[in-house]
Amino acid sequence: MNEGETLERSRLVSLAQAMLDGKQSFFEGAVQVLAIKSRLIGIADRDPDFDAFVAIQSETDHLPLEAQRSLWSPTALAELEPEFQRTEEWAKSFAPQACRNLIARFGAGQHA
Repeated sequence: MNEGETLERSRLVSLAQAMLDGKQSFFEGAVQVLAIKSRLIGIADRDPDFDAFVAIQSETDHLPLEAQRSLWSPTALAELEPEFQRTEEWAKSFAPQACRNLIARFGAGQHA
């Protein structure tokens, strides 16, 4: 494993832990998890631990990410707030297990 792969795995573990700790939303984290996945070597297109985040992104791709919200009107964001909350509650029903699985797979000393 090269240095870049090791760094991406470390980022993935940190991100998964941040989502478990409530420091990162599953909505925001899903996009980042999938970006990291694209930079990892040897991960199948359909991987159950990553598929949870594919589902979250698929169901929320119409919602603005934090970085995009400044471009949206406060009224529109206020109208979307219930949907953000529902999305996060829905993701909490399955994403924590995916996070734990990723930490177990990609944590220090682990090999996928």
